[in-house]
Amino acid sequence: MRNGFVCIAAAVAILCFAGTALAVDTLAYSFEGNPPPDGFFGLGAAVTQDTIGATQGTNSMKYAAGGGGFVGARTETVIPAALNDPPGVNFVLFDMTLTEAYAGGFADIGVTVFGHALNAPGGAQFGHQVQFADTVSIATLGVGTHTDLRIDLDQSQGPYRPGESFNAIFGPGPTDLTVASAFQFYISKNAGVPVTVYIDNVRLGIPEPTTFALLGVCAVALSGMVRRRSR
Repeated sequence: MRNGFVCIAAAVAILCFAGTALAVDTLAYSFEGNPPPDGFFGLGAAVTQDTIGATQGTNSMKYAAGGGGFVGARTETVIPAALNDPPGVNFVLFDMTLTEAYAGGFADIGVTVFGHALNAPGGAQFGHQVQFADTVSIATLGVGTHTDLRIDLDQSQGPYRPGESFNAIFGPGPTDLTVASAFQFYISKNAGVPVTVYIDNVRLGIPEPTTFALLGVCAVALSGMVRRRSR
């Protein structure tokens, strides 16, 4: 009997865990729209619309990072609705093309989301920067097009509420960031070593509604088994 309970509990736990991984990929940036490329501009980098590396539609974003060690490609005008619709976003997927191998020792691309809290104590708070710890190593990628590159938004490295996920930081609470005001791809690399990448087909991993329903079913099932076991 005990073995049977353990097996059932394990099966339910596996189902619950699998449910949390369900997500729908929602297109965020195709770089086809106006202002091109989807409102992105460079911070220490040159950002323009291009056709190289286009995997969705006919255009891509050329992101030419010069000699700076930390540069950005940011948009403040085209913000996907999903970024302002808790329970939010689990990860970012994108395609990236390199036409030349990186000559330095390290170059990583990551994601920063800027936002503000409308109902924070003392009034609205603007300009919070949420930079996530997960990155993709450009330095280890070869020449060519790399699809479905993934950056998880599960751990902020500050300065606003470090160690928390996007979904914990962006929400309806009085101290949470309720509105995303900018989205950025940043590149951290060797200073003095330039790199150019072409980005396209940027998607957001949105949790499916069925995921949350499944989690509720799992919780009820486990609770029921525990009660039966304690009798």
